[in-house]
Amino acid sequence: MSITIVAEKCCGCRVCVSECPINAIKFCEDDYGFEYPRVDDVKCIECGKCELVCPALHNPQNGEHLYCGAAYAKDNSIKYNGSSGGLFGLFARKIIEDGGVAYGAAFDEYLKLKTKPAKTVNDLIPLYKSKYLLCDTDYQFTNIKSELDNGKKVLYCSSPCQIAALKLYLKKNYENLITVDFVCHGVGSQSMFLNSVHYIEQKKKIKIKEYTFRYKKGNATSHYFCVSYEKNGKINCRSSIYLFDPYYTAYQKRIACRKSCYDCRYAAELRSSDLTIGDFHTINQYYPKIDRFAGVSMFVCNTVKGYDFFRTVSEKMEIREMEWEELKRNNRFSNSEKMLGEREEFLLMAKNEGFSRAADKFLSPSLNWIRIIYYYSPKFIRKIALRIIGNKL
Repeated sequence: MSITIVAEKCCGCRVCVSECPINAIKFCEDDYGFEYPRVDDVKCIECGKCELVCPALHNPQNGEHLYCGAAYAKDNSIKYNGSSGGLFGLFARKIIEDGGVAYGAAFDEYLKLKTKPAKTVNDLIPLYKSKYLLCDTDYQFTNIKSELDNGKKVLYCSSPCQIAALKLYLKKNYENLITVDFVCHGVGSQSMFLNSVHYIEQKKKIKIKEYTFRYKKGNATSHYFCVSYEKNGKINCRSSIYLFDPYYTAYQKRIACRKSCYDCRYAAELRSSDLTIGDFHTINQYYPKIDRFAGVSMFVCNTVKGYDFFRTVSEKMEIREMEWEELKRNNRFSNSEKMLGEREEFLLMAKNEGFSRAADKFLSPSLNWIRIIYYYSPKFIRKIALRIIGNKL
């Protein structure tokens, strides 16, 4: 037996790679660009350690909703840097102020997403904003354990499955560890994201250097992306609505994610983390005066430790306490999410005919002209539209 028994239930956390005592496991892409573990049968000693830490096989849940609601950072710069209300920024800054280390996801120079540490406020900048693809944990679980064993405070923010993976890897509770997960709708592949980047580069004849999801353009909406690119020897920036980026569009249509994400055991009411954060797009149903486009988060304190930590930064937030049932109705806290038949068609075309052909057929902006008009309309027009059709845009 080996970790390959999890098959398509694999979430891609790579904890098996960190746990293997003889380096017999590596991650490889399948035909569609999704990464899965591959075991070197010659090396493997069948110790079973990889199975014991796999979050597809074990589920270290906590399971309380001690305190929850909506919140956003009072400091507008912190809120602006975040995808929603800036809560991750507040949490991470607190840990760093206390001499600790905050871990999150950041792109490297090749636009590959990896788990990275931040020991200063400036180090945090690449960790801000959502990134809608699989994060390579890059052996950082080993470094996190070392920091914890040395008495350092550590905050780890990641997808629910990767939080579970870390806890399984650590094998014991650390009081100096704060784990923060986010409401997740799944992750796409690094390969598809890079194919999309190349698609844009070819179309625009540019070289993309940096990519930002959830770019808040003038506080108008969080559904923009922004790229820093080189053209004719000069560095420029360009932002646009997500519908003009193939990968971002595929993700929002829910046709870009790993198969395990559509039946995720961690997209549930009971969480493995101390704190859960996420978007609160429907906040105006409860508090009409809060500007959701400027950024507001939902939060859940899942453990006493998480609640106590949350209270240490609560004076830096605007908070509206709410009932758990209200939050559950307004975000993904259920295991299954419908997989569109279009996903298989899209992936097959990308595999057989190339990403560009698939992008032109399934992800063209012309297919979503109503949404484009909506997002480019003035705020008062959007508000009228939302009153008429609800929060479907």
